This record gives sequence, C-alpha cells and structure tokens, in this order.
Amino acid sequence: MMNILNAALRPVDAFLNHITMYRLALVYCAGLLGVDFVLGLAGLAPHDPAQLAFSVGVIAACAWVVNRVAAFALKVPANAESVWISAFITALIMSPVSPGDWKGIGGLAVAASAGIAAKFILAINRKHLFNPVALGVVASTYLVDGPPTWWVGGSVWLVPIVVLGGLLILRKVQRFEMFSVYVLAYLGVTVLTTSANMYGEVLSQTFLSSPLLFAGFAMLTEPMTAPAAKWPSLGFGALVGALSSPAVHVGEFYFTSEIALLVGNALAWAVNPKYRFKLTLDRIEKTASGCYDYVFHTHRPIAHEPGQYLDWTIHSRRSDDRGNRRTFTIASSPSEKYVRLGVKFYPGPSTYKQTMLKMEPGDVVYGAQLAGDFTLPKGDEKLAFIAGGIGVTPFRAMIQHMMDVGDRRPATLFYGNNKANEIAYVDVFNRAENELGLRTVYAVADAHHTQTNFHAGFIDADLIKREMPDYAERLYYISGPRVMVLKFEQLLQELGIARHRILTDYFPGFA
Repeated sequence: MMNILNAALRPVDAFLNHITMYRLALVYCAGLLGVDFVLGLAGLAPHDPAQLAFSVGVIAACAWVVNRVAAFALKVPANAESVWISAFITALIMSPVSPGDWKGIGGLAVAASAGIAAKFILAINRKHLFNPVALGVVASTYLVDGPPTWWVGGSVWLVPIVVLGGLLILRKVQRFEMFSVYVLAYLGVTVLTTSANMYGEVLSQTFLSSPLLFAGFAMLTEPMTAPAAKWPSLGFGALVGALSSPAVHVGEFYFTSEIALLVGNALAWAVNPKYRFKLTLDRIEKTASGCYDYVFHTHRPIAHEPGQYLDWTIHSRRSDDRGNRRTFTIASSPSEKYVRLGVKFYPGPSTYKQTMLKMEPGDVVYGAQLAGDFTLPKGDEKLAFIAGGIGVTPFRAMIQHMMDVGDRRPATLFYGNNKANEIAYVDVFNRAENELGLRTVYAVADAHHTQTNFHAGFIDADLIKREMPDYAERLYYISGPRVMVLKFEQLLQELGIARHRILTDYFPGFA
C-alpha cells in the first residue's frame, strides 16, 4: 500500500521540489481569486466579479506602497512575494466593495496597510511577531468597523480548491501534524459546547462555511510567526484551533480566527523567540563541481544546532517567479567562526541564484526563521547518515561539530552523487575519519569514474548491509530531494528499521 501511495505522490513531490514555499502559497491564493472571479461571471459567486477585481486592486496597491516605503526607510530587502501573498489572503477574507463605498474601501486599505506596516513596526530585531493578515483585519475591525467575512470559507464551489491546494502547502512545509491538531482542537471544543442534535449542522458549517480550513492552510502555517520545533508547533496548533471555535469567549468578548492567531503568535514568540540575522559575505569557496560555500560573518552569533536551517533573503532588483527568499541548511558547526551556506547551481538558475553568482565580499543577506529538528541526538547512539547531492550540507555541520567537541560515537556516512566531481567536503570527512573514526562510503552513479574506492551505482540495501554490518543498531538520518528521502524511508523499513529511528531533513527543493 505504501509503495502505491509513494508512487502516486512522486509527481507531486517532483513539482514541490521545484517551487518555493512562498511561490506555492502565492499561486494558491491567486488561483482561488481567479476561480472566484470566473464563478462570479457565471453567476455562481455571491458578489460581483467587478467588485472583487476592484477590491484586490485596492488591497494590493496599499500593501505594495507600504512595503516599499518601509523597506526603503529601514534599508532592508523588500520581499515582493510576501506582500502579494498577504494582499491576496486579505482579499479572500474581506468582503469585496464597490468604488463608491468609501467606508468599505477604508476597511480594505486599513487591513492591507496595517498588516504590512506591522511587519516592520511590531518587530523585534527586525523579525515580525504577528501574522500580518490577521493583525491587519483586526485593525480594520476595531478602527473602521470593517471586520472580515471570510467569504472564501463560505463558498461551496471553492472548497475543493481550498482543500487540494492546502494539502500541497502542508506537504511542502511538512506541517500535517500541526494542522491536524489545530482541526481536532477546533472540533473538540465545538462539539463539547454543542448539543448532540446539532452535531450534523455544526460539522457541515465547520467544513463548508467557516474560516477553519483556509485559515489553517494559508495562515496557521505562515513560517515566520509559527513555531518550527515539533512540540511547540503542536501546542500552537491546538491553542489556535481551540480559540478559533465560535463558542469560546471571555465574558462578552468572543474570539475569532484572526484573534486566535494573534494570541498564538504572541505565545509562540514568548516560548521560542526568533531573530533576523544580518550576514556579510566574507568569501566564496568552491567545494565540488557546481557547488560553492558562501562564508559569512554575522553581527550577532547564531545559536544554532548542527542540522538546522534558515530562511535567507537576498536583495534582487528583479526577482523571477520564485522570489528572493529561500530555505537553506546551515553548513557550518556552531563552534566555527563563520557561517557557511552550501549551494548547488543548476543550469538555468533562478534570479536568486544569478544574484548569488554575482555576490562579492561585503555583500549582505538576511537570515530568519532558524528552525529544524534534524539534529544530533543526546547520548552515544550509533549513527548512519545517508546523503544525496547537496543534501550533504547538514552532515558537514554535524560531523564538523562532532570533531569540535570530540564526539567519537560510531558514525557512517553514505554519500551518493551522479558524478565523482560532485562530491563535496571531502577534506572534512577525511579529517573526521582520522580524528573520530568516521566511515564514509561514496556511491557514484557514473560508471566511468576512475576511483577504485567508490561504490559504482546507487546506495541500496546490499551496500548498507555490507558496509555497515550493525545496520540494525543505528539511528538513521536522511537528507536530499524529497523523492530520495521517501525511497530510503521505505528501504530502511524493509530492512527492519523502526520508523521512529529514521529522521529526515526538511529539504524544500532546488532554488
């Protein structure tokens, strides 16, 4: 059954590997607006399509202007992609208005402007605290009496798109558990506060005419304001879900989905504060064919664990449809003086990577959303690392850290590449072999390589059993493209490795 499911999902994962998280969210929201516009032309939407188009224009214009002005004033990169996502989500939850409805126009303008402005004003160390859309619509509600209607959640015609697109987002960001807890908490509180004879109606309203699903897919998962670690993220989802239930109130004050999100954001910050890091390029080192390490110094230490990742924003005057923000694993150990970013360049690179290719010492990038549970375990468990291509970067950080602290636990690295000249960080792995006894097994698919100590072909079960006889005793780490990770998860389980002893890296795709 799992084989069939994995085969069915391969095209999906191939698509997700080549689209950024932010681009996917943008396409999702723009698609919902486009479909609703067409439905309006056919008389199947509750509002005039001309009103929808006008409202989207007002919201987008206000959001763009505020973002550009604030970014210029604070001298930080303006992330256009993030602005359009916020604008489109706002348009999907605020009622469309006519050109002559000045009160309605004011509500849209306040919602769009306040949300974007809050990203810059309500921020600590240039890291915003609150979901911008949620804060914007709350501002509109209380300042100009323009509350959101969440019309996207009340359109039966849009439900299939909301769900299918939302599931793609969850698979991309790997937030299924958080979303599930959010939904269960919402349903649990709602059912407990509803009489049994109303269950059918309540469940129907919950999934067909409420903010629940869209708020969860598009806003709960917003990476800059949600916890990244597993248990904090589950608590965050449960809290927001419970407070989003229409029955929850304090006296005469009733919570709404947007207020529930703001409460969750505040507590997420209190539990796990995050910062925005300014990184200045010191040098660029070639590590393999098409692979480079960008070596930065920072204005404040990054207290990361080896294997964690950052969102990196780079200043690009003309970004393509993949935007100017990416997620990359930190390739350096916490004890190293500099912060390393390992990058693989492919033919036809995005404007983001074209900008990287032109970077020189002294140029600046910004890092945010330090996160990731793909980290070394406590204790002395035997380890097995499986890497594909540039997916080796977290292992470079882990192995360097093990050398820095004298961690001599048994560890074996299986490292697969298409060609021998694509192998990176050989110097680090060779030193680790001498200092720690690390065993590295290189697998090269190209049959024409001349190195006799490389395995010809791909990493498979026979290679693992032959090179690591105690394979059943190991804790496994897998890093690489999503398709590769799924393949090895299945292979290891067929070898009798329990699922809880297999850890996989967050690998958002080629950028």
